[in-house]
Amino acid sequence: MSNDYLLVVDDHFGVRQLMCEFLSREGFRVKEAADGYTALQIASEEKPKLTFLDLKMPGLSGLETLNKLLQIRPKTQVVVMSGYTQDNALTSAVQSGLVKHFLTKPFDLDNLRLILPSLLSNPWESSN
Repeated sequence: MSNDYLLVVDDHFGVRQLMCEFLSREGFRVKEAADGYTALQIASEEKPKLTFLDLKMPGLSGLETLNKLLQIRPKTQVVVMSGYTQDNALTSAVQSGLVKHFLTKPFDLDNLRLILPSLLSNPWESSN
């Protein structure tokens, strides 16, 4: 197995647990963070292959975390997760191209299993 891992960032323990268990069963090494600050620390030390990032978190919001994450790891693939699909900040972030992948909560794990290969196949440089 490679050193690649997926990062799950969500302030709700149950969501992190569900995602981590699911992704581990799918054969991935998974790390988790309960907030944006921890996620940024993990991403600065190691390079996540793909990050699942909650939009609404206390402290550093998902979009703030995304902006900082892309400064640290510009080629990192990020999937923003939220149940708030009518959020104005999210709409602007999608329109500007900041958010390229979005997963609506509650999400369907079978659908996630189907889209994972395309999310992971996007090229990025190893010097991320």
